Formats: sequence, C-alpha cells, structure tokens
Amino acid sequence: MLPLKPICFSVATGLTVIAFAGFAANTTPKTFVLAKDAGLSSPSLQGQLKGINTRLIAQKQPRVALVIGNANYEEGALSNPVNDATDMAKALRELGFEVTLLQNQDLRSMETAINDFSRQLRKGGVGVFYYAGHGVQVEGENYLIPLKAQLLNEKDARYEAVALGKVLNAMEEARNQVNIIIIDACRDNPFYRRWRSSRRSSNVQGLTAVSPPSGIIIAYATREGNTAADGVGQRNSPFTSALLENIKKPNIDVQLMFRRVSTSVKEKTNAVQQPWTEGNLEGGEFYLNPQQSVAVSPPQFSPPPVTPSPQTSPSPPEPAPSNPPTRPRSTLISSTTGVDYNPLRELLQQKKWKEADRKTRDLMLAAAKREKEGWIDSKSAEKFSCEDLRMIDREWLAASGGQFGFSVQLAIYKQTGNSIGDYNDQAYDRFGDAVGWRVNGNWKDYSDLTLSTNAPSSTPKGHLPFVGFGGGVGSNVWSTRLSRCGL
Repeated sequence: MLPLKPICFSVATGLTVIAFAGFAANTTPKTFVLAKDAGLSSPSLQGQLKGINTRLIAQKQPRVALVIGNANYEEGALSNPVNDATDMAKALRELGFEVTLLQNQDLRSMETAINDFSRQLRKGGVGVFYYAGHGVQVEGENYLIPLKAQLLNEKDARYEAVALGKVLNAMEEARNQVNIIIIDACRDNPFYRRWRSSRRSSNVQGLTAVSPPSGIIIAYATREGNTAADGVGQRNSPFTSALLENIKKPNIDVQLMFRRVSTSVKEKTNAVQQPWTEGNLEGGEFYLNPQQSVAVSPPQFSPPPVTPSPQTSPSPPEPAPSNPPTRPRSTLISSTTGVDYNPLRELLQQKKWKEADRKTRDLMLAAAKREKEGWIDSKSAEKFSCEDLRMIDREWLAASGGQFGFSVQLAIYKQTGNSIGDYNDQAYDRFGDAVGWRVNGNWKDYSDLTLSTNAPSSTPKGHLPFVGFGGGVGSNVWSTRLSRCGL
C-alpha cells in the first residue's frame, strides 16, 4: 500500500476531522476518518491516535527502490543473490515501490544505476537500496563488488568496486526523511582469502559499521567484521528470507521490523549470524505497509460553549505558517566529529560565496583538529571524515544548483585526464583551466578567484570550494579520499 494521502480537511464545532485515502496496488482507494477532540482532553482518543504515523499524514510519499543481485562471479560464484534480489523486488513492488531490478552487473552498470537512482530520490519520497552479492571493507570503507572486478589486492577496491558511500551520498543530497539501505553482502569471499597472504593486508572480513546521518537506516546481514551465510540449498539467504517474511506485515514500524528480522536470523543460524542496523529516521515511526482496518471514533462529549466577553470579540484563528518546516539543526552536526555545519548552510543560502568558502576551510580544520596548524596535511586528508565531506558537498551542491561542490570537482578532475591517487602536471593544469583557477596558462591567486557573484552559473563549474584540490592538499591524496567516501 502506498502512503496515506490527505484528501480533505474541515473544522466542525469543537472537532477537527481529517480524511485520508490509502492506495494499494491494483485496488480501489480506501477512505477512513480520524477524529480528534479539539475542545476537551481525551486520553483514550490520544492513545488511539498515538500510533498514527505523522510522516505519512504530513506528505505524499512516492516510493522508489534500486535492487541489485550479483551472483555469477568468475571467482567465488554465489547461489542466491539473484533469487534474493528478484524476490525483494517483487515484495517492494507489492508495497507500492517503483523498482529497478538489476542482476549480475559490472562496475559501469552499477554506477549508472546509482546515478539514476539519485535523480529519482531528488524528486522526494521514500528510497530503498537493496544489494545482495559480495562486499568488502578496505581501510574503514565498504565496497560492493560488481562482476568482472579485478581485485588483485585491497587497494584495487577503490577503482574496481562501488563505494557504499556513493549510495549514502545520493540519499543525503535528496534530503528525504525516509531512506533505507539493505546490504546482504557480508558473505565470505575469495578476495579476502587472496589478500590475507599479503603482509600489507588489513585482514578484516565482512563489512564495517557506518554511522549514517539522520533519515537513513542501514541494515546489514550480520555484525561488523563477520560473514553471513549464502543459504546454500535454499532459495534465499537466511537474512533475505527473514526479511521477506516480515517486510509486508501491516502496521509495523520499519525499525521494529528489522529487529524481528535479526531475531529470526539468530534463531535459524543458532546465533552464528546476527544482523544489525545503524541509523534512525526523522519524525517518529514509519510503516512500509500502513493499513487501517478500524476507523477511530471520537469520544462522546458536549463541548463547552464559548461566550465572548462583552468588551471583546472572538479572536480570529491564526493563519497557518507560510514557510514549510525546516530540518532540525541537529541534522547538520556531524556525528563523527561534532562539527556544526549550520553556519556554512546559512552563508550559502545567502549566496555569500567568499564567506562560505572561508567558513568551509575553518570547519574542515576543526573537523581535522588542525585549527592550531591552520592547514590540512596529507595524513589528515587521508582519514578525513567521510560524513563531514558529504555534508559539506551536499550544502554546496544545494546552494549552487549543482555548480559547486567536492563531487563536482572530482568528476571534472577525472574528466580532464587525472587518475585517482596519481599526480600529473599536464592533467592537473587541464583541471585548473576547467574550474577557472588557471587562465591563459597562469594560475590565479586566491584573491583573484570569482567569489562575489550571485549567479553560480556565470562561474566555471567546480570553481568552489577552494579548499581541497586548491588549498594545499595534494590532488592525488584529496582525489583518493573523495573517491573512497563515494563522492
């Protein structure tokens, strides 16, 4: 069933009446009425209304999902990911999602699909990303393994696999309240067995924990650093099997649903496999399958008459606020570093590009704990918080209409012939020409950059922010970090 859509709103004597229509796939609309006492306190009614999902009432909720199952690996073929993805796609369609189902995809196909998914998310609504197949963690980052990946050593993952951060970044940029990532990719894999013979290998199996921003839940098939069963001899893996058993149950909060999935998998595997989730949604509960079988009736009461004072007349009702509700300030505070990016958002919204660029530098120094030094060294850049990079990038992208941001610069960096992790003078000169930092063969001073325009479109794409590619960090180091973080 698709989310509830308000179809009318009226005010009667002492009674607020709201009608909603729930639309299920291939069914006619069902209408029911909620009644709330506007004049008297009614604990019983409040108790009945408490479970109503305010997010569903507040907005129309389009639903989109990208589902990928990779199984036919040349090395380490898997039995069930295609079945898992096919069955998950069917279940999500029955829950009202517009689903893109992909099977046995290579790197380019996966990246293209994620880019398309990102564009869908920006239209608003609920987003679900599901992946079944091989996955690895390398130096604290999670990667989803496409077919034909050439992973001779750990470091190849950043070029041959898809960073989970790319999906996170797409969801962050969309700024929707409900985003769900489901990863059934902790299976034991042949790449780890090959890598562990290397003295430089980190020797870590499974996936690593990621702390997503508010509004995103990540569900993993098993705990950090452990491996999950593929379900040999069964149609589905234990994790996806439990998910399919629970995902369509009506009127269950999604976070409770994942806890039930975890309990089921633990029971079926004798606690060998223990799924877990990270993150929280904004604004209360969310139901994947909201249904209303019994209408809520108002309590019987006689509202007290309202008699205006002889000297006064009744006050007119206050008009509804014209501005839409804004996201809580806390959503711009990094859970990794504690840095508050609200000041940056405020400057960007005011189109104060010069001040915003300098504020970006100051906040990044704070995130890297390099305020005393006043510059970001290579060591700090190599481990700079991915969460903070995504937050900064998201704010620049939103304020500039996609003209400015780290992800924009990284794309231009690659388009101009630069290789991630390498430095080439001629290629970097082409990058400088493209973003407007180099004109007629000469590099501009910072004071000569275009920082005062109110029209980003009149400035070269990728011109800002200057910190990073232009601010003292080696482009080879900076491009590597941005790529690892999925920008």
